[in-house]
Amino acid sequence: MAVALLDTNVLFASASARDEYHDQARKIVHGIDHGDLPKAIVTNYVVAETLNLTREKLGPEAANGMLDRLIEGAHFEVMHAPQSDFNAAQAIFRRYPRLSFVDSTITAYMQRKEIEYLYSFDDGFDRVEELSRLGTADDPFSGY
Repeated sequence: MAVALLDTNVLFASASARDEYHDQARKIVHGIDHGDLPKAIVTNYVVAETLNLTREKLGPEAANGMLDRLIEGAHFEVMHAPQSDFNAAQAIFRRYPRLSFVDSTITAYMQRKEIEYLYSFDDGFDRVEELSRLGTADDPFSGY
């Protein structure tokens, strides 16, 4: 199945018109919403980080809208990262100083599930050899 993970910065940028990646993020989220891009997995860590950031920076209405999009969108799947991902994230966090702990849990999830692609604007992920970061609304599976 064609799936990719989605990072907080893409979700937040799609909601914030002032974000430097707003246009790129809107294209990615629109592509996922409309089935033009792979189905997006969003971990519970990313959901929490996104909703907190959105509420803090853009207000409760924007945060509630984001929550609705994530739980109602047919092409978004919120997945709970298990304890094993939290445990694995600890070593990843220590090894890659440019990754936040949430980024480390994303990496652990992707490694466990053998998922290669991540939509993110965070180039800290570029050091992790097992994954491919996508910063544009491109479908990496379109050639298959």
